[in-house]
Amino acid sequence: MHTHADHRQFMGTVLVVRGGETVLSQGYGMADRAHEMPPTAQTRFRIGSVTKQFTAAAILQLQDQGLVDVHAPVTTYLPDYPNDTITLHHLLTHSAGLRNLTSFPDYFEWMDQPTTLDELIARFQNLPLEFEPGSQYRYSNSGYVLLTQVIETVSGQRYADYVTEHLLAPLGMANTGYELATVPGLATGYTLKAQTYELAAPIHMSTPQGAGGLHSTVGDLVRWNQALFTPKPGDRNILSPRAVTAMTTPQVSLGIAAAPDLYYGYGLVINNQPEQQIIGHSGGINGFVSSLVYLPQEDATIVVLSNVESINPEQITAGLAAILRGEAYNLPQSLDTVTVDAAVLERYVGTYQFAPEFQITITLENGQLYAQGTGQPAIALYPASDTDFFALVPELRIVFPPAVAGTVESLTLIQGGQNTVAPKTEAPGPMTNDVLGRDKSQ
Repeated sequence: MHTHADHRQFMGTVLVVRGGETVLSQGYGMADRAHEMPPTAQTRFRIGSVTKQFTAAAILQLQDQGLVDVHAPVTTYLPDYPNDTITLHHLLTHSAGLRNLTSFPDYFEWMDQPTTLDELIARFQNLPLEFEPGSQYRYSNSGYVLLTQVIETVSGQRYADYVTEHLLAPLGMANTGYELATVPGLATGYTLKAQTYELAAPIHMSTPQGAGGLHSTVGDLVRWNQALFTPKPGDRNILSPRAVTAMTTPQVSLGIAAAPDLYYGYGLVINNQPEQQIIGHSGGINGFVSSLVYLPQEDATIVVLSNVESINPEQITAGLAAILRGEAYNLPQSLDTVTVDAAVLERYVGTYQFAPEFQITITLENGQLYAQGTGQPAIALYPASDTDFFALVPELRIVFPPAVAGTVESLTLIQGGQNTVAPKTEAPGPMTNDVLGRDKSQ
């Protein structure tokens, strides 16, 4: 972990517990750089989409009480919603076909403004579905925003109040919550641009809702995993065996050919590899990333919370899991880059069209090349050669062909074992973030 921190590839807090015993508990870097405050086990971080498992648990609690049925249409609980083919199961498993709210072209224009659940839902409820509900998986924060509305309507409580009263307080998770106002002890969120820490773009916390609104600490999240996987007496009065089984059962395949063992449960991603099962979720929201996983064979929980949005928590989690299993792991390396003439970099600036609704825009700022998709921050591209560039988060390469008459006409995106060529266009247009980057509030 010190190597990650030394290479500016981690800042935050890590907690690893195996068999009830703490293996690693350490803070790295600064929770607040302006005041030189280091992070501790008590430092609170926004956890982004790790929130989704709490939302799923709330729905399953309501099902245990006979107040909802996950296989019932959402219109059973929200009669005015204009689609009666979508069930709560579809929403829980990202199989509803709803367009992802945080991928909309104008997301960055309004994410820092106060909003309401009704206003958020109005942004997507009348749009055509991307596919027939239940026919495939596609990650969408919109589904968990809609589940937030179901929880509030059925319970008669605000989402934050319901989760606190029925999940967090009974489990003693006093440092976890969903607050729109200032949160005491919350780390300051940063992004890393050209190896310099900058304050992350602001987000109003009415935006993420049950898709990504919670903050927490490493200790509270270990307590949560304990309630799910190794419960104390009384924990099952909060989360029934039926609810936990539903959350941790593979429900839909993620449909990744290179990773056929990856499934989505209810609010949890399940790597179903024999002898190497991992259950958990990662998150990313302005200024913060997170990862919370449980390793059944090792009876171990790994929590990684960072206040730098441009680091890769999944990579750190994978390395810690490998150490627990006695497997080989890779230490982070210094950036092995070359110097590229500014005139060459200028040739790459522009917009590249991948599909009617997907583009990548390349920009140049103070000698640093960036790639950006709508609904996500710009990511730095580092030169391995004059034409070959790489990003750290997410892990990808962008390769430009040789210039023709001083002009570059396309790029090749290399990510997840796939090569995709996109021509350069003149005018930018609407984008989604299905290809590039980590979903925000996810």
